[in-house]
Amino acid sequence: MKRKLYDSLVDLRLTISKVLGLTQEIKHGIPAAVVDEFGFAHDLSYALSETPLLTPKAKLIPPNTPVKSNIDLTLPNIQYFDIANEGGNRKLAYSISGNVNAEKVLLCLPGLLETKDSFSVLHAYFFGFEDCKVVSVDFPGRGDSESIALSQNYTMSLYLSDIQGLIKMLLENHSSSTQITILGTSMGGVLAIYLTKSFGKRISEIILNDIALTVNWTALYSLYKSMKNEVGFKEVKQLAEELRVDERAFADVQLPGHFDLSFKADVWGMNFHEAMEGYKGKVALIYGSDSKVCTRQQVRSARAAIPGLITFEVEGVGHPVPFTNQVCEFVQVQMKLG
Repeated sequence: MKRKLYDSLVDLRLTISKVLGLTQEIKHGIPAAVVDEFGFAHDLSYALSETPLLTPKAKLIPPNTPVKSNIDLTLPNIQYFDIANEGGNRKLAYSISGNVNAEKVLLCLPGLLETKDSFSVLHAYFFGFEDCKVVSVDFPGRGDSESIALSQNYTMSLYLSDIQGLIKMLLENHSSSTQITILGTSMGGVLAIYLTKSFGKRISEIILNDIALTVNWTALYSLYKSMKNEVGFKEVKQLAEELRVDERAFADVQLPGHFDLSFKADVWGMNFHEAMEGYKGKVALIYGSDSKVCTRQQVRSARAAIPGLITFEVEGVGHPVPFTNQVCEFVQVQMKLG
């Protein structure tokens, strides 16, 4: 049994370089804006050279190392959450790994046209931390999640409702001391902001990947323009198959009604400040130095609005920030693991 676990871990680590390679192919083959919709110190800002270097515990387990009997380590596996609403019954897919009984949960929410697979590196990095489990989600119509009914539209409120139900399920068998950290990439980060309204203290922390409290209209315009240009060069069906996204999602995300959550608009763009009101948990923001979505000006604005915001600038990257070893270490520090 131990030998089997060891061999599985070896296979898992060997796939990481392939996963990173696939990510790069997608970024070069499709504009970054297509892969994602939009894709927070004490001011504690990290440059790459200043990132605390912690030794990850997600190491390969030697075959002769005894495994603690009270720790149930699970390799990444797909599970399903049943959702019943006016659109009928459907399944929401999520991957889970690590100690299934851990009191620290890292919940990962992807960008608009991403899937849970974009967090494969995090699953591998945090595997073996005895006090943590990682859960990554496919929004409806993405990856292994079922599509919505023909009578429905893909909207932000739909995604939010799905994740609220999933979080309630994840908390059912845990004590009140369970700490949930939500890591959201781009649109997933926007949803993380709104989830603080629903769960308050049950969410100990949110970590935002290249999304702050505002999104400029110019960034949104560039997004939709890039999507239309890309679809012009590829058949929608082909692009949907490559990204593992329902064809209807491409049309729905460009509709004015897709973002149907409450927000304030001004001449510059969309503002999500009200969704954070009353939240007392920790907020961290990872952003790229070359990002057009989460600019340094937006980071400064977020610092002014969120006391204690922790920021991490990654040099030389745009939107969204890739999960390099340094970024994984930053998340590890925020969760106080190790």
